[in-house]
Amino acid sequence: MQEKPDAVWHFYRTPNGRPVVSEEIRDVLGEGPPKKELGALLGRIQYNRALPRDTGYLGHGLYEARLTHRSNEYRLYFAHGPQGEHVLLGLAFHMKGSRGAQDRVVNTSRDRLAEWLERI
Repeated sequence: MQEKPDAVWHFYRTPNGRPVVSEEIRDVLGEGPPKKELGALLGRIQYNRALPRDTGYLGHGLYEARLTHRSNEYRLYFAHGPQGEHVLLGLAFHMKGSRGAQDRVVNTSRDRLAEWLERI
């Protein structure tokens, strides 16, 4: 019997259905080893086996998943379902750079979360 995950990943889509987070992941990682490492990281989070360094809480319901590949740092910002349902919603993905750029992506994540919560 296969183990059941504690939560299921969904990636944010715009109101017209565009899979922007999936596109961000593809554009940044391509199909190489970092994408496989991201899959392993998402699996650890999904099965509630994240290591302490894997995630961080940013406040107001927003978390970050941390991926390091070679000397590159990547972040996937996500939230849990609003009423404790077992949903992990990926909101934005980027390669970590300047503090200003990271702040903009965090703000985009917060905006996407607010917009998504209004739709559900």
